[in-house]
Amino acid sequence: MSKFYRTREAPITALDTRTALTFLGSATAESPSNVVVPKGATKLVEARASLGHDFAVASSNSFFFRLEGDGLEDSPVFGPIAAFGSSVATGIRRVNPSYRIPLDVPVIPGNSIAISAEQAGADGGTIAAGVTLVFS
Repeated sequence: MSKFYRTREAPITALDTRTALTFLGSATAESPSNVVVPKGATKLVEARASLGHDFAVASSNSFFFRLEGDGLEDSPVFGPIAAFGSSVATGIRRVNPSYRIPLDVPVIPGNSIAISAEQAGADGGTIAAGVTLVFS
């Protein structure tokens, strides 16, 4: 069976605030904010999540994504992205891997899913987050 991939990204700049993940990089009209469930898809089988942290301040924080909308049979769906802690604000270097989160979520083709991300804990500065949904 074919797999379909849809990606959204955005900077997260506020603590405990839902941030919509929108256009991918320089994409505009061809890539609306909400993901439309592809024709022929029956399940959301995986999410791939990643982020880049600027470590502007010493903090401990965690990040998660939220999926909601009429494209999901049961909404909302949450998943982890990453967690970080730092005792200093300068000189930190870190390579953040992308994570594959297995899912088994029934979807409704033609309907939409909004993808958002949040930062919890202490404000850690600006974080760039991206989530790719994999449909089958």
